Amino acid sequence: MEKSIKRINTIGNHIVGSLSSTTNSSMTYSKFQQDKSKDSFKPTNIDLNKLYEYQAQQEELNKKEPFHLTSIENKTLTLTLNRPKSLNVLNTNLFVNLNKVFQSYRNNPKLSLMIIKGNGRAYCAGGDIKELSQQTRSIGLLFPRYFFSKEYNLDYTAATVNKPRIAIWDGISMGGGLGISIHSPFRIVTEKTTWAMPEVSIGLFPDVGASYFLSRLEKDAIANYIAITGKSLTGADCIEFGIATHYVHSSKLNDLENKLKSMVNHQDVNLIKSIINEYSSVPPPAPLLKDWDQIVKCFSNRFTSIDEIMNELSRNNTQWSNDIISLIRKKSPTSVKIAFRQIKEGALKSLEECFFMEFRLAIRSLSNNEFIEGVRSVIIDKDQNPKWDPQTLEDVSDEYINHYFSNLPVDQEFPIGNDQIYMPPQ
Repeated sequence: MEKSIKRINTIGNHIVGSLSSTTNSSMTYSKFQQDKSKDSFKPTNIDLNKLYEYQAQQEELNKKEPFHLTSIENKTLTLTLNRPKSLNVLNTNLFVNLNKVFQSYRNNPKLSLMIIKGNGRAYCAGGDIKELSQQTRSIGLLFPRYFFSKEYNLDYTAATVNKPRIAIWDGISMGGGLGISIHSPFRIVTEKTTWAMPEVSIGLFPDVGASYFLSRLEKDAIANYIAITGKSLTGADCIEFGIATHYVHSSKLNDLENKLKSMVNHQDVNLIKSIINEYSSVPPPAPLLKDWDQIVKCFSNRFTSIDEIMNELSRNNTQWSNDIISLIRKKSPTSVKIAFRQIKEGALKSLEECFFMEFRLAIRSLSNNEFIEGVRSVIIDKDQNPKWDPQTLEDVSDEYINHYFSNLPVDQEFPIGNDQIYMPPQ
């Protein structure tokens, strides 16, 4: 557990930098005062102009030092996330522009393969929570709607591109970066891979389509374990549990890419697979298997509530289960209950329906103080002592969680396929 906390703190140093928490002191929110009026939001011209000004500023930064790089060799398009100092976290400028890259690849008959990777020691550490936190304060409730509508539309485009794609999860691979790559037919991990959906630690939930892709992992209990604990997996774990398709040592990645670019001339998945197989190897034993019997016992899909999981962990009464109880108790109680339920519901929904559900959850999560407090505690002040509200799992009622999952007003729902929403007039 301590290693996971240290890893999150390290990532936070790169993502958040000097973001101050002093502006949070006046923000309060109570489970007894859930403000459902925030479900309906109409941006003012002032709000929109602030957003348009911010978009222009980001585009200027992107021009000076591109947030992503693309190159075409033979019939292969290589997309490289290019914010290495920030561990390649995805900001709203990237959401908009990467959506165009995926659409271009989808629509270009001359391209047969897309490779998705990151520059530096991370593939991608997730969505840009510094941007989300700061601009929500600065611009207001318009910004979460802009952020998540652009992010989820990018994820939906990436998921529905019906052409060969290879994701290279070398290094830190988390959250939002998985949303644009998890549906790739070929998903490569290395000895450096650290894979996680850690959102419950900061008052959010596993999103970017995680309701869909986690709930479809074949082995019982693994989805609940990943979503509720936020713990990281190694590359070997990802192979063992069907998250990744190939294990390639990082020293071989350049040679693998070069061979793919030189030999792939059409959409032949068998050829692509055979080339990757040449460079892949058998991973070491998955570390998660050491505790797998206990994970299956305590996080099984047969449980119908988070309370049942916590009770089973208590009955198990081992050092491992007691550590897991302590870990879960430190997460946002609201986020933990949302994460459990979203996996249950996601298993029964289409990908499109999952994005509609997650958009509702995201808008509600950013309409209260939970995310702001999570960022403060885990990443800014690093006191690991968040003041969650509600404070405990027992305080979070079903009625409270039901509101998160309920429909938004029709004109506030996820604007799927709408690339122009919240963009300046042409």
